[in-house]
Amino acid sequence: MNTNLTISEATVLSYIDSLSIKKGYCFASNESICMALNLNDRTLYRILNKLENKEYITRKTKSLGNDGKERKIYVNPSVRSVSSVNPNNTMQEKIYTLPTTNNLKKINSKAIKFLNKRGITNEVIENNKITTTKDGRSVVFPYLKNNELVNYKTRGIVEKTFTQSKNGQPIIFNYDRVVNQDFVILCEGELDSLSWEVAGFTWHTSVNMGAPNVKDKNLDKKLECITNCYEVFDNAKVVYLCTDNDENGRYLEEELVRRIGAEKIRLIDTNPYKDANEVLLNEGIESLQHRFKHARVPKVEGIFSINDIYDSMLDGYRNGQERGSTTHIECIDRAWTWRNGEVNIWTGYQNEGKSMFLNQLSVLKAFHEGWKFAVFSPENMPINDFFHDLIETYIGKSSDPYYKDNYMSEDEFKMAMEFMKRHFFIIYPKKSYKLEDIFERAKFLVKAKGIRSLIIDPYNTVQHRMQRGEREDLYISRFMSELKRFAVENKISVHLVAHQVTPQKDNDGRYNKPDVNRIKGGGTFADKSDNVLFVWRPNRALDFSNTAVVFGSQKIKKQKLVGYPQEVEGITYSRKSNRYYFNMETPFDIVDNIRCESEQE
Repeated sequence: MNTNLTISEATVLSYIDSLSIKKGYCFASNESICMALNLNDRTLYRILNKLENKEYITRKTKSLGNDGKERKIYVNPSVRSVSSVNPNNTMQEKIYTLPTTNNLKKINSKAIKFLNKRGITNEVIENNKITTTKDGRSVVFPYLKNNELVNYKTRGIVEKTFTQSKNGQPIIFNYDRVVNQDFVILCEGELDSLSWEVAGFTWHTSVNMGAPNVKDKNLDKKLECITNCYEVFDNAKVVYLCTDNDENGRYLEEELVRRIGAEKIRLIDTNPYKDANEVLLNEGIESLQHRFKHARVPKVEGIFSINDIYDSMLDGYRNGQERGSTTHIECIDRAWTWRNGEVNIWTGYQNEGKSMFLNQLSVLKAFHEGWKFAVFSPENMPINDFFHDLIETYIGKSSDPYYKDNYMSEDEFKMAMEFMKRHFFIIYPKKSYKLEDIFERAKFLVKAKGIRSLIIDPYNTVQHRMQRGEREDLYISRFMSELKRFAVENKISVHLVAHQVTPQKDNDGRYNKPDVNRIKGGGTFADKSDNVLFVWRPNRALDFSNTAVVFGSQKIKKQKLVGYPQEVEGITYSRKSNRYYFNMETPFDIVDNIRCESEQE
């Protein structure tokens, strides 16, 4: 398959692929693609032809009689790719490598004996096409998709060692047997998964990399198999989780519940044993069947007792409550920190940099901790403009050749695009800007991409639906309650940008400091939020060129955990680098150093 793609071809392929996640195809018209990607008809026609010639997509059109025609665009199932920059500075699609079978052979008696000792019958071994490595030292679990070997995992027979095929496609185990099932049992490892088939359940599967460590920040990498096979869990009516009975297993369980959705999850208890395989070995098939029958829901909606949070309460007592996490700027941390489940109001006067300030803090969080963000910001459309701003902040140079003295290189630009592609997702519904439409897409991004924060910028771009006769303050109260509910249920931080009313000047001719009670729409925003933050240019009215900035927190609900209300001065904005400086220093200096070191490696 030809892997060389231009930037435009890669962009179109990525967009079509995103629309085809659930079914492997989409109905996108040329017109809708052109609107979404800002392309003309002729350019798109040429790109689609090239993608089809290179075997990335297939287009199928059928007549609907008097209703016209229907076109489906299929994405090649062997291509689940991510754009990357190759050494020749051309945009290239990373293609997962199909594993070679040269190192595999028919399962031997030693491997069969090993599996039998773990309770796995010969019939189950045969059904799952288990083999061994050529040297006979490891069992090989095949990962098949559409009856094609796309990955495999080995498990040492004597020593508990694991390997996977190089650059194989990360998918779930036993994919072909669960992809169209109403019920799925999802485990932490292959032996646990096979144990369920011994007990009579063929629709079993497992993650391919086991449970992540609770301290592992690279969670998305460990759960890439879930992202790549999300259609399995989206189509299933019930997903039974059977993770290991330990700290890492519970961490995996919590994250899977968050991504798949608690409403379709049932939890299988293996206590006092570590996992399903130990239950099989110690108590037999009947015990697994009994535990499946008595699987429990994660929680009963709207009904709680301390027993529901017993472990987390005890953990909070022993290790402290969940505190806000760093902004990576010490002086800002004293005023405010990031905390899941909270709603933050960002206010200030128009064009004084509150959105840019928030975006730069988001870039820092993404860089240092891998956070992913969903952004609804129609005022920053087209999408190109929004990403150009972020890229300039990330690199510290202009992306516009007009500014020749500070123009970033093409390599830097492509590198920044790679970073943005991993961490920032734009929500831009075509038909409406209703809050429920924003939530629908954000919920999908929580499940499919693992986003940690939702930004709505600004409040007045949301399509509001006040009830007949409803007062504005009551509507805002209801609106803010919905934001809070979404933040808590999805364990993310929510940020709402809200403008101040027309500024007034003090006796010195300066604009008054932004105030929580002068947010357009009234003080209800402050009343119903967790934190109220502002960005202010105090000298702007006297000297527009003066870029001195004051950041402040005027309300912090959980002060012991998040920060204390205060103002941070000594902040300036550099138009040349599109960055904020704190006492003449920028936290992006660290970003630049790490990035440059990574380039050299």
